[in-house]
Amino acid sequence: MHPLIQEILFRLQQIFWTALSVLSLLKDRIVYGKSCCESKEHPKPKCLDGWDERFIQLERVRLHYVQTGEDDKPLLLMLHGFPEFWYSWRFQLRHFADKYRCIAVDQRGYNLSDKPQNVEEYQIDFLINDVKELIERLGYKRIFLMGHDWGAAVAWQFALVYPEFVEKLVILNVPHPNAMMDLLKTSNEQRLKSWYIFMFQTPKIPEMVVQSRDLHMLDLSFRGKKAGIRNKENFTDEDLEAWKHVFSQEGALTGPINYYRNIRKRIPLKGDQNICKPPTLIVWGDGDPFLMKEGATKSLDYCRDGHLEFIEGASHWVMQDEPQKVNKLVEDFLSKTDGTIDNELASSKI
Repeated sequence: MHPLIQEILFRLQQIFWTALSVLSLLKDRIVYGKSCCESKEHPKPKCLDGWDERFIQLERVRLHYVQTGEDDKPLLLMLHGFPEFWYSWRFQLRHFADKYRCIAVDQRGYNLSDKPQNVEEYQIDFLINDVKELIERLGYKRIFLMGHDWGAAVAWQFALVYPEFVEKLVILNVPHPNAMMDLLKTSNEQRLKSWYIFMFQTPKIPEMVVQSRDLHMLDLSFRGKKAGIRNKENFTDEDLEAWKHVFSQEGALTGPINYYRNIRKRIPLKGDQNICKPPTLIVWGDGDPFLMKEGATKSLDYCRDGHLEFIEGASHWVMQDEPQKVNKLVEDFLSKTDGTIDNELASSKI
């Protein structure tokens, strides 16, 4: 398809979904009154206390992260998605602390990390450079990298551009970037599932949609019948308050949504550059309403050494929904290294 036609179709979808979103906002205003558009205060819940929280200054941004495990252990770096923050990895932070230095970082624009003002500063090149700088400043040459949703998109791109830093890659519920683009171009079903991507291109309206009715989108995302976490005990009332505490802060929504506003600004890689060279485990909750399972299977075509595991019935939030199953799969995958690699990793700090 000609690029101009692709652009026209993309913008038409943006206009369509934005118009529907505006109508939804107007409906909320009529039904719930002006209070539906007002921000509500959500104090910090106790579940966010008692963690080892740290900051690290990079060249352009200061990032906030939470750590478990000791500083001299191999690094397991965890990248969250949207709309999330470091706490999405709470089950993994606890589980892997005995063997790894576990770090769950708030990516730029999120929670306590810096929030650059310019939309362009959320392009994928900036995001993967944050990861590279973080690894280097923590003193590592190679790491284990795990990402979910947008964190997985960043992890994919990082492993493609900087494979020498990645001992093993774990991907949760996001396809390889080429597989995702292929689906968006060819599948009406995936375009429908990804309606919010088109709407998020519009200025200001998306922030209003997410904020409406006291961040009701978070209720729908994590507790809704269609998209929510199936194992309800893994996402408590206090957990929901943690999310609302983070995303009710001033300016908390624009940075995360800016990731989507830059989604088409990835510089295309050529040929073999699109093949993920580190060993890769893809874990996929097959109850994901946002992404087709074909995205997972197609991703294997872009992996030199790829492994795919579906978790039946699990939602998009797979590491929170089925933490024991995810942790077991990841643990087995990460531990399958010979003694030589283990010894190298033990001394992999610069």
